[in-house]
Amino acid sequence: MSARRLITTVAAMTVIIALLTQFVFMQHGFVHEIYVRPQSDGRSWLEWFDWYSIRSARRLVHNKKFFEITAIFGLRGTVISICLPILAWVSWRRRTWAPIAGFIIVLLFETGLAGSMKMSMGREFPWQSWPRMGALRTGELAFPSGHATNVVALLGYMAWYFTKAGTAMRKVAWGLVTAASITVSISSWLIRTHWPTDLAAGTAYGVIALVTVIALLSAMGLNPSATAPHSPATHP
Repeated sequence: MSARRLITTVAAMTVIIALLTQFVFMQHGFVHEIYVRPQSDGRSWLEWFDWYSIRSARRLVHNKKFFEITAIFGLRGTVISICLPILAWVSWRRRTWAPIAGFIIVLLFETGLAGSMKMSMGREFPWQSWPRMGALRTGELAFPSGHATNVVALLGYMAWYFTKAGTAMRKVAWGLVTAASITVSISSWLIRTHWPTDLAAGTAYGVIALVTVIALLSAMGLNPSATAPHSPATHP
């Protein structure tokens, strides 16, 4: 990844996070059950979107079992339990710690980014505060969504490490990560574990962590081509 693309991507995601954070700080709290024209009472379009999205989820989903299962794939423990054995086997086969080291760096970075914001914001989850908007209370951890961050950052690392740039497999891998991210986000919305703005911010944090670590590892030469097994030299 070029320095220009890295800076552009991180800057764009930072702006998105900043706008969403400002929205959460400025939200008004209670929104009436009856329909009121958006912004007629001073609330932003984003606040109305958050609230009506959760209200729609309550009406759309009665049996949440399927979406509870798909949302599990955004849990940090689930992702680690799937990815770490694969990376451990690859590290053993290639006689290098690079695969696991890169994954751990991404894990620590995305956990620190999203976790620090969670603790500083203290936003309530939809299931805690409905029909009010997610109030800001010490100890609550809704914003940003860790599910969304985990999928993008950790599965994104796997997609990058095991494919090469410019190949069809790289495109397929990015497509699978995108599909997984959308699936987990939709599931979290439908079972009302997160406001849509939580999921958007979590995705942005995941992108920042992923592209930053990819740039770091590429600069250090710890990329798929650098750590691939080499054929033994032949001698005449």
